[in-house]
Amino acid sequence: MEEIIEELRKFGLSKREAEVYVALLQKKDITAPEVAKITSVTRTKCYEILQNLVKKKVCNENFKNGTKTFSSIEPKIALQNILAVHEVELNKKKEAARNFGETLTKLFNEKEKFDSPLDYIEIISDPGTLKAKWMEFEKTMKEEFLVFVKAPYAVNMEDNIEEETETLGNNVAIKGLYEYGNLKTEKEINNLIHFLNVYQNIGEEVRVYKELPMKLAIIDGAITMISLADRISMKPELTSMIVNHPSLANAMKTVFYTYWNMGMTIPEFEKMALKEKESLVEN
Repeated sequence: MEEIIEELRKFGLSKREAEVYVALLQKKDITAPEVAKITSVTRTKCYEILQNLVKKKVCNENFKNGTKTFSSIEPKIALQNILAVHEVELNKKKEAARNFGETLTKLFNEKEKFDSPLDYIEIISDPGTLKAKWMEFEKTMKEEFLVFVKAPYAVNMEDNIEEETETLGNNVAIKGLYEYGNLKTEKEINNLIHFLNVYQNIGEEVRVYKELPMKLAIIDGAITMISLADRISMKPELTSMIVNHPSLANAMKTVFYTYWNMGMTIPEFEKMALKEKESLVEN
């Protein structure tokens, strides 16, 4: 019985409610005093718990010869009723969260702005925040997106296809230079080639280079995002700096195109990979 009671608690019943419900399952019609006799719940508390079970629709309340009796609802229906009650409560909490979120957002947007000379620089180390920022850039860019792509990725290649397709549909020119030097297996290389073709087919200009100096993104010739690996931590963590300043963006475009011009096209990369594979087989 204890195991059944513990399982019922997982559905949101209290220990006493679960104990009383189990007692009801074993009797056709039963009064509150009779429940008290076969459970550890006191007679006074039984009335309260039985009313709770009635509200949760796992128990029926009846009158028999002028006496109030209780009986259990068929278990499968009772469990569905419990879940329905939780669903109603969850929906109420979701609605409350949406309303409260609007209040918090208003406070966030109205926070005091400081006219600091460093307002155009933002430092991000949290992966979740970095991913959100990346997605925000893709949705708001208007003309050009230049990017060095190297692991670890802020956004999974497969997950980013839909967003980039929409961005390209807004007539944004995208050039992506992808690092391959970190790939160790044929499967990893083939996976990269697959996604390179996917991105090229949706309109991105794609090239490949063995080792890139950093993760770099330049948005509309004005915003630069640079991500560097943490030199102190043993974990593969990144610290990203976002600078909203055209002068830096212009300078970093020179860096981008220096590596871009040394990069390989997809067919050139496939040919190189095939040669390396054949060389390994021969050896």
